[in-house]
Amino acid sequence: MKKILIIAAILVTQLSWAQEQKEKPKIVKIPASLLAGEGLTNIPQEDSTRTVYQELVYSGVDLAVFMVAIGTGITNEFDGFPLEEFIFWANGKAVVEPVGETPFSVHTGDYFIQAKGFRGKWNFIDIGGPHLELALIAKHRPDSTFKSPMSKAMVLDRDLLSGVSKPKNGRIYEGPELTVNLLTEASQFEKASQERMLHILNGTLTILSKDGPEKYLPGDFLVIPADYECAFETSSIQKIRVLEVYKTRLGQ
Repeated sequence: MKKILIIAAILVTQLSWAQEQKEKPKIVKIPASLLAGEGLTNIPQEDSTRTVYQELVYSGVDLAVFMVAIGTGITNEFDGFPLEEFIFWANGKAVVEPVGETPFSVHTGDYFIQAKGFRGKWNFIDIGGPHLELALIAKHRPDSTFKSPMSKAMVLDRDLLSGVSKPKNGRIYEGPELTVNLLTEASQFEKASQERMLHILNGTLTILSKDGPEKYLPGDFLVIPADYECAFETSSIQKIRVLEVYKTRLGQ
């Protein structure tokens, strides 16, 4: 019964967030306290050796964003991961062992895509405390016949993120559920009309809207609602670099 009550509370929270976004569309900046792992809710597990904390950060039309803390020194095994995730690894280290492919590591500060259909293991290395991640998913997903165009999690290229190289047309990844772009020109910010999460990597971004001007700095995560009327300015001598994540529109 306790689990049922907890699940019900989470669902109510999700519905409240969705209703708030519907009534008052506005830009949502993810609080630094949540990014630091504060205020997360303990989610009881059947296995008492496993610890999971989670908090819904944003729930909109297309996207949901969570902060998740996972207990240390455990292994999760998957035989066909059911969805696609964009994840910022805020703290810790994991060794990923995809079936039939070379293992690789994920470290603090990495960004990666968890493949839909992934088969293999995630080994969470003992760091003396929880691993912490920000996870973004699409709320409405195509059926299981749509697989990610890769079989393992993909760590985003550090040369791209550092400005050493540029992806073709700004596109880093396009899967059945999520699309990831790297924006490096002010004009690129005006193109998307759908809900999207931005993460400022370098430079400053000022958003002008009916709510007034708001400046965002490196490290900031924010979600812009669909069809939100605003203009964008970049003002730093530093070259702007921003990760943009949104739900893939199949057939477009």
